[in-house]
Amino acid sequence: MGGIFLKNDRLFQILYLLLNQGTLSAPELARTLEVSVRTVYRDVEALSMAGVPVYASPGKGGGISLLPGYTFDKRLLSDEEQNQLLFAVQSLQAADQTVNVLLDKLASAFQKSSQNWIEVDFSRWGLRRKDTARFELLKNAILGRQVLDLTYCGASGQITRRSVHPLKLIYKDKHWYLQAFCLRADGFRLFKVGRILNLAPVGEVFSHDYTAELPPVELEPPPVSSVPLRLRFSQSAAFRVYDEFDRESIEVQPDGTLLVDVSYPLDGWVVSYLFSFGTDVDLLEPAWLRDQLADYAEKIAAHHRT
Repeated sequence: MGGIFLKNDRLFQILYLLLNQGTLSAPELARTLEVSVRTVYRDVEALSMAGVPVYASPGKGGGISLLPGYTFDKRLLSDEEQNQLLFAVQSLQAADQTVNVLLDKLASAFQKSSQNWIEVDFSRWGLRRKDTARFELLKNAILGRQVLDLTYCGASGQITRRSVHPLKLIYKDKHWYLQAFCLRADGFRLFKVGRILNLAPVGEVFSHDYTAELPPVELEPPPVSSVPLRLRFSQSAAFRVYDEFDRESIEVQPDGTLLVDVSYPLDGWVVSYLFSFGTDVDLLEPAWLRDQLADYAEKIAAHHRT
């Protein structure tokens, strides 16, 4: 090997392409990697210097290939890179329990013990078995291009039944979402996985490739008016304050209370969110919103007294 590690991600791309597709011409590799043919030949030389048995055949039908029977050599990765790869696979255990076999194979190939120094679990408390089964179903449907029938509860509370082409699972802001093409709406939609009431494959497979059409997950939000708030939280609510607000916006007071300055959109969510803190929050500013919060509390009290 000569102790040369492949630090360039493009070299790994070339190696991966050759392992999976066999012989490729330099122009084909150049187009795929979006580099010049000269750069491809320089990369091939770098691979050869790293001990990879790669060679170029001239003439018609020739190209760049690996020697028959070549398998990936773990020494192409530094010790740190091997640890990073093990960590990345280990983190997948949260959503895919079948990676245990892959993790054991990699640990064996790298001659390392698979140290469980991190555990990521996206399932809800007490619902791990149910959530794991749901993620397994969604994963298989996405990879197998299976049409899904789902019953969904929207933000308005309306329950609808839809057929979708599942495309991607997304984890964002403490929630899982399914990005899919909805046949009912004839467009792309994001479905909050926790709001999917029922889910089942219909026994059909879709063939359309949505890759080029798939919209970005996070579209630019429409401009909304926001109001600056000054909040004072009791010390007993500190755990929520540190969970839900930026550290820079929190000012700890000598008596243990916490002052928070934040801006939120002007909608009904603000009042219900502040109400969730109960008596652990004082709305210092603005005064008019404090009146709204008091009115909301009175409505809640009246509702539960009837």
